[in-house]
Amino acid sequence: MLFSVPAVAEHGNGVSPKNEPRIVGGKPANAADWGFYTQIVSRNSNRSYCGASYLGDGYVLTAAHCVNGDSPNQIAVKIGGMKYNGTDGQRANVTNIYVHPNFNSQNLANDIALLKLDHAPVGAQSVEIAQGALTQYATVGDWLAVAGLGRIKEGGSTPSVLMEVDVPLISDATCRAVGGSYSNVGEVSFCAGLPQGGKDSCQGDSGGPIVLNRSGTVTQLGIVSWGIGCARPGKYGVYSDIAALRRWVDGIVANPAGNVSVGYIKSQILPGFKVGEIKAHTFSINNTGTTSFTLTDIDLAYSGTAQRPVISTDTCSVATLSPRQSCSVAIEFGASAAGTAQVALNFSTDKGTTVYTANVSAVVSASGTPGTCEGTWEPSKVYNSGDRVSWASKVWQAQWWTQGDNPSESGSWGVWQEVGLATCPK
Repeated sequence: MLFSVPAVAEHGNGVSPKNEPRIVGGKPANAADWGFYTQIVSRNSNRSYCGASYLGDGYVLTAAHCVNGDSPNQIAVKIGGMKYNGTDGQRANVTNIYVHPNFNSQNLANDIALLKLDHAPVGAQSVEIAQGALTQYATVGDWLAVAGLGRIKEGGSTPSVLMEVDVPLISDATCRAVGGSYSNVGEVSFCAGLPQGGKDSCQGDSGGPIVLNRSGTVTQLGIVSWGIGCARPGKYGVYSDIAALRRWVDGIVANPAGNVSVGYIKSQILPGFKVGEIKAHTFSINNTGTTSFTLTDIDLAYSGTAQRPVISTDTCSVATLSPRQSCSVAIEFGASAAGTAQVALNFSTDKGTTVYTANVSAVVSASGTPGTCEGTWEPSKVYNSGDRVSWASKVWQAQWWTQGDNPSESGSWGVWQEVGLATCPK
């Protein structure tokens, strides 16, 4: 499914990139079984970049990493849409985004979010979701079904219609034994897949449903979250455990006005700069919910080769943001040496104890040195998050798993982000 830990979503039209798994080893889905399947799209596009499911009453369930930091006015959904980049399904705009307050973007714990729509589509099919405990519904070895509009193999093409595949539930112990990022599976997530690989979700399926169909009764047990590669032997798909997270879902639906929703970009790579130069950046914070809040405890932290940052403009300190209002904090910083300079903006609200952090980083070159040299980008090579290449006289860093994407054509929200100039010997 995904690449290295985060799963990534193929965004376009101004929506920030996230993580994205898709279906491998499957078949075209039976539309009658997946009427609740929902596509997340940009407001001005029909191209799905994440999956979701319709719960009814104007609420859509998806993965937090698909929408974290986004503004509602950027995205829409298509309920019951079976075609990739099609016009089928019932379309609705998103008015509010609720991300689990304990969502961890590093290990994808609590990877769950709710979207409130501008209307409840008439006649739209909804799905029941698990409550209590996962073990009330399935035991190890039971076959579950997962659907999505993602790549049909690792690095492969996108299907034209919704695909589905059956995968067995794996024990937490077996999954944790894989090691690495899998060691944290269990409390709010579970694994499914075949030890020999061959069947899995893959790039683009993030946020979509994994369900149990027992004698025609369909219950959604999980949300596509992450994995390592797609359908690799010994690498299982990881899914958010809805039963373990059901209390939070019910709380949002029961009292949506009492929940704060903060929009901001959690992590961003800036263009590189040289020692002696000043790098400027502006953090933006948006109220994407329905409850006003006041920003508190705004401060900056720095690491790597960054020098102490200074705030040049601040409209956020002790600012009260009404729904859909935003503020900004502009900063400047330098670097003491070549390397990677990192700066973080930390802030809280008066509605809770959650500390929000927005991170930026940039590669710093020594004064008088145009840049560095990385291996030349190769179209057929697979790159994972954090890999760097040289191309078109620049150094680029991969934001998620990629193969065949030209760095110079990546764009502001693409998989490749420019991190500096390249000086490679001829």
